[in-house]
Amino acid sequence: EQGPPPLPFPRARLEETVRPIFWASNPLTYLCKQHGGSSVMYTTHSLVGRRLGSQAERRYMWGESPTTEEDIYDVFDRFVRGRVPRLPWCENIEGETVEAGLLKPLCAINHHGFLTVNSQPSLNGVPSTHPSYGWGPADGFVYQKAYLEFFCSEFNLDRLMAAMGGHPTLSLLSHKADGSSRSMLSSGLSPSESRRVVTAVTWGVFEGRDILQPTVVDSVAFNAWKDEAFAMWRSAWASIYPDGSASKALIESIHDTYWHVCIVDNDYSSTGDIFCIFSQILSLNPSEGSPVIRPERHP
Repeated sequence: EQGPPPLPFPRARLEETVRPIFWASNPLTYLCKQHGGSSVMYTTHSLVGRRLGSQAERRYMWGESPTTEEDIYDVFDRFVRGRVPRLPWCENIEGETVEAGLLKPLCAINHHGFLTVNSQPSLNGVPSTHPSYGWGPADGFVYQKAYLEFFCSEFNLDRLMAAMGGHPTLSLLSHKADGSSRSMLSSGLSPSESRRVVTAVTWGVFEGRDILQPTVVDSVAFNAWKDEAFAMWRSAWASIYPDGSASKALIESIHDTYWHVCIVDNDYSSTGDIFCIFSQILSLNPSEGSPVIRPERHP
């Protein structure tokens, strides 16, 4: 019987023990970087096609001719439901996301324009042998802070930032494609070029060993991932529509105006709830799922 993996991710090299969480849903680009390549190669048209499908296949997945932002929200909502097989930033929904009951709240916030590309639930002392969450030696316990990563409009980011003061356990980092940044950290620190903020979001405690912290949120790495994440809007999505079309203009507008955001809930106990801030600003209970389920599209 196969035991738990040594770390919560496949290692690019034997000595690797720590990895930023941002590439969790898209590990190929990170593995390329670690082997001396450039992650940018995975955003070029030829390799995008091999990884995500032909232009025709991508139009079928993401819409033949979307014209509104709500059309794009629907694609992300349907991805979480399993009705869209993959997105440029994530090729599947992680099993722990399903087991932790995150599908309904993820659908709800995607429906309202918080376009999620990565997430993980909180864990508090789960046995390292757990079939879904476990990793490392069999005599330990693993922990996680809840994490969300998404794109959203400036209007939605403004609402989040205004509500952050009422949620002191949450930390937020965000960037635009043009390099603009906004942040609010529970520690009171502000990341900058001279101040790197690193927070462990996955760690394990094992008998006779130092605490292992294999997955982190790193403000410098998030800035590097930002360029790759925004590039995918153009190379993988906008490129499937004709020049001058409303659909291409829509994706280009999202690339130019939306913010790339990550939120960490530093309360990993059973009382932590990373979705509570969305409950406040959207006046809904995300655990109930999307308020509207759009009908299935058929070929």
